[in-house]
Order: sequence, then structure tokens, then C-alpha cells
Amino acid sequence: MDRAILHLDIPAFPVAVERVVSPRLVGRPVVVAPSSSTRAPILVSSLEARRAGVFRGMPLARAARICRDLIVLPPNEPLYRRASDAILKVLGCYSPLLEPAGGGHVFLDMTGTHHLFGRAVDSADRIQREVRGRLRLAATLGVASNKLVSRVAARVIRPERLYDVFPGSEAPFLSPLEVDLLPGVDSPSREILWEVNIGRVQELAALDVAHLRLLFGKRAWRFYREARGIDPSPVRPPETTPAVREEETLPEDSNEDAVHRETLDHLAARAAIRVRRMNRQAWRIEIRLCYVDGVESVREETLARPVTNDFAAREIVQRLFEKARGRRIQIRHLEITMADLREAPRQLLLFEGVSQEPAAEWSTANQMPQAARMFGEARRTPGVVHREMERGAGNAGGGAEAARKERRDSALTTALDRIRGRFGVAAVGFKRKS
Repeated sequence: MDRAILHLDIPAFPVAVERVVSPRLVGRPVVVAPSSSTRAPILVSSLEARRAGVFRGMPLARAARICRDLIVLPPNEPLYRRASDAILKVLGCYSPLLEPAGGGHVFLDMTGTHHLFGRAVDSADRIQREVRGRLRLAATLGVASNKLVSRVAARVIRPERLYDVFPGSEAPFLSPLEVDLLPGVDSPSREILWEVNIGRVQELAALDVAHLRLLFGKRAWRFYREARGIDPSPVRPPETTPAVREEETLPEDSNEDAVHRETLDHLAARAAIRVRRMNRQAWRIEIRLCYVDGVESVREETLARPVTNDFAAREIVQRLFEKARGRRIQIRHLEITMADLREAPRQLLLFEGVSQEPAAEWSTANQMPQAARMFGEARRTPGVVHREMERGAGNAGGGAEAARKERRDSALTTALDRIRGRFGVAAVGFKRKS
């Protein structure tokens, strides 16, 4: 049985949702961007704004100079989530296999549903009319035998149309298109393709794996498959596990290591605090950095042991940052995500009334007064944690030492949370050695 994958695409999804709420925005150049700084990058731009020369990633101040009548809206994540949930509710009536792929992008596996709803293209037509009528959102849909081709099909027929790619015609459909439409082509790949004068998918498909390996290394097989419309990946329903994300746009584009690490320390601490308040542990951490030219670099790590305290989170984040930072270009935006959050287990005592904590100088009961004295000066001078904390977060050798370090970090984290609860999140932080 041939697969039938549908891709729903709502261009400039946040702007489209804002226009449903405020019809006065229809037909006007609109962008969504943080209003905290004029240097903040534009997150989404409407078609009218793009025609005026305003694009995603452009600094807000520059966009305002290019388009004088530009309307700037701050991100409204709760509104966008409600709109996404409404879209998923409509699509869920056709198939349980849904995969949200970002704001306004959803994959839907319609394989085997023809007995209920007819052909997949007919279902796509009904979905398009239902989303338009019930939600007042204009959607473009692509239907194909895999996710890659359906996604590209939904992008080449805008606005508000439907494209059906017949099974077996994936490669001919992609051949005349520009390589920028392939999901794997990012900014560095685009520069490589431009240097070798490759602008169409058919030109990329003419290269064998050996030539692609010279250009893209380990990513050669991905480009080989994408140029031929091959994509066996399944439609994955969304994970029910929550995630915590913290991000910050630097006040000024910077290439200084101290600035980056200080910002990452703050982001890691804020994310860890939110995870602890949820009574959960993070088993996966991702870091994303955006350079001044709009290129992004992402690294993630699945952890062997979960993270809850600030010190472990800080160590992992700094390690991922070293892997992600591979260019000598100024960085504009940093983002940390703690995902795969699981409920923190409770430690049960074998004997009631008897503590099983080893008698060590860094036991939780004995450390709290020491931690309070350690942070005495930090209360008088907010924003600084003394070098004792740096030594406390040092590398441990051996299992017993690692266990003592973990107990020590947990106790220090408890003390930090108490101080932050009384004096605010910014009351304490890390002080780096000069």
C-alpha cells in the first residue's frame, strides 16, 4: 500500500493568527519580534513585509528604517498555542498520526484511510476548507508518498492551494525546483552549492555519493536521498513530555567568550529553577546559538544521569556550547532547552526515623548552616557567589567523591533557591575566575 502523507502549511503562522484576532492587520506589513530591544531579530514577517525588504532574522531597527509603516507585534505564545491546538483538533478527526513541525506546520499520515474519507487529496481539500471556514486561517497543503515531498509541495504552490504528487513522480517533481526548497539545505550548505554552481535539484541529483561526500562529508547521504525525493521517516505524534526553554538576545553582538558564558550561566540557572519547580529532572539538554548573519548552530545531548541542580546544568551547557561554536563570527542569540522531563523520584528510607545519609561533612543536614554562612556576603552583594562554590562544583574523582559532590551540589542548590526566593532570581550567580 502506498503511503499518503499530507503536509499542512500556514505561511507566517503567528501573523496569520494575529490577523484573525485583529482584522485591521490584513494587507499591512506586519512582523513579530521581541519589543525589549531594537536589536532583537525579527521572528516572523508577513508577505507584505517581505515585499518591502524585511525578512526573518533582520534586526528590528534596520527593518523599521526599511519599511516606515511596519507594524511590530510582540510574540504571543499562548495565543499561538491555542491556534495550534485548534488545528490539531480539526486534523485529528481524519487520522491519529499527527506530527506538529513548528508553528503552522503539521504532517498527517492518511495511509489506509481511503475507506473512510476517500482519496487523500479529497481529504486534503476538505481539511483546507474546514480550516478556512472554522478557524479563518488560509492553509496550503501538499500530498505525497513521504514527508519530504509533501513539505516541498506545500511550499511551491502558495498561497492557499493544494498540490498532489503522484507516487513514483517524486524525483521528476523536485528536479526543476531550486535547491533552497530542500529541508537539508541550510546557509552553510547553500554557500557550498553556490560555489560549485548548483542551483537546481536536478543538478544536485546528478552528483554521486562520492562527489557529495567531498562537498558535505557525513551529510552526503542526506543530500543524495533528498535530491531524489527519498524519505522513509515516519509521521511521529508529538511527545507528551514537557520541555523548558530559556533564551536571550545579547544587548550587543559579541564574540567575547566571557559574555557568552555569563549569559549561558544565567540561562542554565533559570532553566534548572523551572525544572525543579515542576518537580522533574531533565534527561536531554539542547543549546542553540544564532550568529549575526542568521546562521544557527544546534547541539544536544541525551544524558546518562538526569540534571536538576545549577552546577550540573552549567557544566553540560558549557560543554555543548564549545561543540556548537564553530565559527569566528559574533553571536546574537542564545537558547537553552531542557527536554525529556521526568518526574523526580522520591528517596525512601529503609528504616523509619533513621537517616541513611552517610556521616560526611557535606551531608545535607550539616551543610545548610555552612551554605548560609557561605552566602552571607552574597546577600550584601547580589549577583556574586564566592569561589568556594566554584571549588564545590569542581570535578570529582571516584564513585564516593562523585556521590559527595552530588550531595554537596544539591545542598548548595537548595540554599540558592532559598536566597532567590527571598531576594529574587538575580540575587546570586556564578563568579568566574579571572
